Amino acid sequence: MGVRFLLLALVAALLLLYFTFGLRFGYVTLTPTHLLNAQGQNQYAFELYEDGKAVGVTGTCSGRSGQVTLRLLDPSGTEVAGQSCPPGTWSLNLLGGGHPGIYRLIVDFKHYTGTLSLKETRE
Repeated sequence: MGVRFLLLALVAALLLLYFTFGLRFGYVTLTPTHLLNAQGQNQYAFELYEDGKAVGVTGTCSGRSGQVTLRLLDPSGTEVAGQSCPPGTWSLNLLGGGHPGIYRLIVDFKHYTGTLSLKETRE
């Protein structure tokens, strides 16, 4: 009885997560991330220390449904690069630079199911 209850509670928790935030397996910028019905927004920061250099992400997105939108903001908050990934397989290249400071990558998920594979890139 106890094991069945725990199993039922686990299934209920997974379903609740799936329908509210989606399920995410992996860590963006470190490993390929597998997403099921992902919703919401994630932010990642990259610090640039030198003038004339660039920072950002490269990689791929392979989606079956939904959409993911990636935007790279410079230290002043201005969008310097952006890409959207509808269903299909797409390569990603978002780089910004020129001024030292913290660059932010904003990732917006809209019922996205697929794989997001990003790698931090510096030039």
